[in-house]
Amino acid sequence: MKKLIIAILTLAAVNCHAQGDKFKKTAIQNITGNAFVHYYARLNGTPFYNQNWLAGDVTMKSGDVYKGLPLRYDAFRDELVYFNEVNNNAIIIDKNSIVSFSLDNNYGDVELFEPMYDKGLRGMSGRYMCIMLKDSISVIRKYEAMEEKYNTINSSGKTGEILHKTSTYTWNGKELNSVPKRRGAIFNQYPTHKDELRKFCFQHHIHMKEKQDIILLYKEINRLIKEDSKVVK
Repeated sequence: MKKLIIAILTLAAVNCHAQGDKFKKTAIQNITGNAFVHYYARLNGTPFYNQNWLAGDVTMKSGDVYKGLPLRYDAFRDELVYFNEVNNNAIIIDKNSIVSFSLDNNYGDVELFEPMYDKGLRGMSGRYMCIMLKDSISVIRKYEAMEEKYNTINSSGKTGEILHKTSTYTWNGKELNSVPKRRGAIFNQYPTHKDELRKFCFQHHIHMKEKQDIILLYKEINRLIKEDSKVVK
């Protein structure tokens, strides 16, 4: 087991160095947590949302902000893992110390994650959620990894595989609702603005297939709702 862990950490170091100077190469003494231990050797697949280490920022409850750290999000155990290049070890950062963290996917798309605590989150309270849009009606996304066991152990000794699932919700601070996959279903949720939203989607070529489509549409929904509140006043 010790050899396996060392091999994984060595591979992690190689992957980190391959990223060049994007990562901050200093040991962060204030970041504490348990050492990450490889736990999925008997499963096909990976528990990580981002397959490679990505540069990211971590905002701590202490007020400290650490930028350009090598990070991976373990969507199976819902843990943030930081690779310390100086000490050559991977650390699970204590979630209770984190306000938020971000991941830069190298394509200009920076995703923000926050551990969300609220009873209205239907059993997901405390889980890291990707904040796609923060507004009166926020849009949040859950990245989840699950184990699916095989009926029999396969020839390579694997007992199952890790499957990934993405779920997108709206959140108004009280209610959590799944984002419909069809535009028409969203239009029906806002009957007084149905025609406006239909026209907006046509003008901006929104088909709900991409993450940016969802963000753009709900930005417009929030704008319309705020306009309604001005009229009421």
